[in-house]
Amino acid sequence: MNSFRTKEVIIMFINLDREGTVEGLQYLLEQADDDENTLGVLILACDANAFTPEKVDEILKQYKKPVFGGIFPQILFNKEVLEKGTIVAGISQPVSTVVIKDIGDISIDLDAIIENAFEWQSLENKTIFVFVDGLSQYISPLIDSMFNCWGLIPNYIGGGAGSLSFERKPCVFTGEGLLEDAAVLALADIKSGIGVAHGWKPVAGPLKVTEADRNIIISLNWRPAFEVYREMVEKISGKSFDNTGFFQLAKGFPIGIVRMAEEMVVRDPISLDGNRLICVGEVPLNSFVYILKGDKDSLIAAAVKARLLAEDCYLKTLSEKKEKSLTTFFMDCVSRVFFLQSDFNEELEAVYAGYPLLGALTIGEIANTGKDYLEFYNKTSVIGLLED
Repeated sequence: MNSFRTKEVIIMFINLDREGTVEGLQYLLEQADDDENTLGVLILACDANAFTPEKVDEILKQYKKPVFGGIFPQILFNKEVLEKGTIVAGISQPVSTVVIKDIGDISIDLDAIIENAFEWQSLENKTIFVFVDGLSQYISPLIDSMFNCWGLIPNYIGGGAGSLSFERKPCVFTGEGLLEDAAVLALADIKSGIGVAHGWKPVAGPLKVTEADRNIIISLNWRPAFEVYREMVEKISGKSFDNTGFFQLAKGFPIGIVRMAEEMVVRDPISLDGNRLICVGEVPLNSFVYILKGDKDSLIAAAVKARLLAEDCYLKTLSEKKEKSLTTFFMDCVSRVFFLQSDFNEELEAVYAGYPLLGALTIGEIANTGKDYLEFYNKTSVIGLLED
């Protein structure tokens, strides 16, 4: 077990169970419950722990303090990448949580739920943690509702939970249990700075999305989507999808959606349905997209940029230049690890700034850019500096 304290000042109650057992999770929650300064609890767990509602729901429902988080392919602890284990972080500021079940149910009025979520509470200088089933097809409407109702008054940070098997299963921790096709929002009275960057550059396009169904691109420039994507990727890479698995080749050539901002929003093509490209996250009809490419240096430089942007954003929240205790919260796309492989350790080293670091390798990342918009990203580094 590990926890951090700096002199008399509590940074964040952070404990780690490296074994990833149900008993370990229960013990960590009991430790957080016993800590009089802990007012809410964040849980980050690995998919390899094999947590199920049958195993953990009773523990979660009995816990007295607000609880939120997710199950991810891997989690991050300081400079380590863990394929098994659980992190429990106690937050020493007031926390309010809202659980949204069945976000894929189109009959749900997301705007009404969001509008009433934190009624009468001020959002200014606060942080909203957002964890969602990363394989849901309806993440974009959720993000849009949050932006429509709350704008950029708070900071947002979080990510898509789930498994690399791409099998839908319960993966969002809430006080109501471990849920599938759900989201949990946690409003914390924490000042933060958020930085977002990805390092992928356009190498082909623009292409018009002429037919799409949420996260599925059906046609590009009025032609079957995979035919167009295949021609461009095979020409640029010199490789063929005939003798290379789809994801093995596509992981190096994501799709970028043009936005009115400095960087495009990246979408990860993860599989095929005939000639349709299935992505993590929605690709809007009639949007313009590019084929992107990156390398080790550009991706690591982007992670450093995200950290520097987070630092700059955080400094702007301070009314006085007083040294505070900070925690680094790092949401990084798991497909960046597939691309960087052993070089991912360099990215993690570059992001680590000496503060306690916790985070996860996600199926999509959620954050605001500070002044432009709120977005669900792929293949992107999102860093939050949290003042607890």
